[in-house]
Amino acid sequence: MASSISSLSSQVKPSDQTKTWALEAEQEFRLEVDFNAAVILRLVSGTAEVFGAELGAGTSYHFSGQKAAVFTWHGCTLEIQGQCNVEYVAGETPMASYLNLHTVLEQQRANVPLLPTDSSTGSSSATSFGPNVMLIGPTDAGKTSLAKILLNYAYRHGHRPLFVNLDPAEGSIVMPGTVSAAPIEHIIDPEDELDSISLDKTGQVSTPLCYHYGFPAITENPKLYGLLTAKLAQSVQARLAQNHMARRAGCIIDTGGVIDPAHYDLLRDCITDLKVNIVVVLGHERLYSDMQKMYAQSGTVTVVKLAKSGGVVNRDKDFMRRCQLRTIRKYFYGSSPQAEYSPFSTIAYYQDLKIYRVEDSIAPTSALPIGLDRKVSETRIVPMEPNLGLIHSILSVSSLDATEDESQLLESNVAGFVYVSALDEKKAKKKMTLLAPFPGRLPRKYLLYSMFNWMEM
Repeated sequence: MASSISSLSSQVKPSDQTKTWALEAEQEFRLEVDFNAAVILRLVSGTAEVFGAELGAGTSYHFSGQKAAVFTWHGCTLEIQGQCNVEYVAGETPMASYLNLHTVLEQQRANVPLLPTDSSTGSSSATSFGPNVMLIGPTDAGKTSLAKILLNYAYRHGHRPLFVNLDPAEGSIVMPGTVSAAPIEHIIDPEDELDSISLDKTGQVSTPLCYHYGFPAITENPKLYGLLTAKLAQSVQARLAQNHMARRAGCIIDTGGVIDPAHYDLLRDCITDLKVNIVVVLGHERLYSDMQKMYAQSGTVTVVKLAKSGGVVNRDKDFMRRCQLRTIRKYFYGSSPQAEYSPFSTIAYYQDLKIYRVEDSIAPTSALPIGLDRKVSETRIVPMEPNLGLIHSILSVSSLDATEDESQLLESNVAGFVYVSALDEKKAKKKMTLLAPFPGRLPRKYLLYSMFNWMEM
């Protein structure tokens, strides 16, 4: 079994050095912890928060393989036990501007009547909606951190906004290689990442609205990405249309690092489909200028520029990969020692499953079959014969019913995920062993291949 958070936390021993940090008002303590280390943080006095989530006095918070920031509005004293890779106090932070943005969002929510029908005028306000905020900017600009802050602040003010993840590399909600959306039903704990919002009260995985993309980067298959984000937006708008309070709370939308003008159409389509009314640009002057020009005459979209936090650091490929592996593991084993559980092995026969992948589109247009252009091939699925190469792969279980048209497979939401742990091709009835977070047979027979894999240790 892979090393769990509890085993990492056990590396923090009572004999480990404990440091005390005194923060003045509006200062921020920044820490970075390696994956093979762990630290315990405690709030001794005062008040403080981590990405908008308040710290409890005397409560122990464990951090491992994370980069976090503890901010205080009025001053506090912290204790750190264990070895941080980086730790320092910063006096200049963008938190005041983030709070100002939250205040603007609250004002927009307040302008939406509490009830779908305004009793004073008798008119319907079904078309009124709260802030739909899209965060854009380069990779490692702090978009996901700002998303957590805005979500936690909204929750603390009694709202339950939708979080929409359009970055397949992050896998913020449930799994890398997907685009997804989920309502915020609880505060995002200081120790947790955004994938904690897909867990119920017992810590079990509750798969949110999710669509299979299968690639780590948006630019690897922009045609498919556009198709899926449009489908996700359609589902999100349907939910908002049915739930007035959700429409009032609005959406916080996290995106990948799209800064190349060649891919602005992807941003523009997402802004249109998700009915975005506030675009927040983090840490990129040209992108901000281009967005301002694009929406100068729109009348419905406001473009805002915010500085990225000084605590934001570039994450190398190894760090990103380890984050992805941790997210995958959390799906099967839980997010914390208190919620850790054992996944279940399921035996499935080849004949009972249908595995598909998105067709490769690397061939030049001249080499494609007559009548088939590259854009079609980018969203065309082809069957896969199970083979030993599937071992350690993550497969999406489609919600598509066996009676439905297979051509709709990519546009069907994901029912869950399985991990291919073994294959047996020696017997007449070839079979594979699949790891799943829940017992029993797979709910559907259609599986989609992802470029992501995971080796259970």
